[in-house]
Amino acid sequence: MTIIEFYKSLSVLLTDTRENFLSQNQAKKKLNGLLEKAKDSGLQVNISENILEPINLMRLDDENSFREDSEDDYGLDSSYEFGSSF
Repeated sequence: MTIIEFYKSLSVLLTDTRENFLSQNQAKKKLNGLLEKAKDSGLQVNISENILEPINLMRLDDENSFREDSEDDYGLDSSYEFGSSF
């Protein structure tokens, strides 16, 4: 398992849990299995079961988590200056 495969699987797991396709118990079992598989593959990940709590799952929902902030430049570092080649 690669780190990309891990995070793709984690993303599916979180989406399925948020959409109630999986119960909390099922999600915890799958998360523990995924973490074990990552460990067996030599990956070092630090993911807590708390990620499966409903409040945290809602934070992962793009529609519910997006906040327009006048100071936020959509992840761009405001100290970055574009070169004169633009």
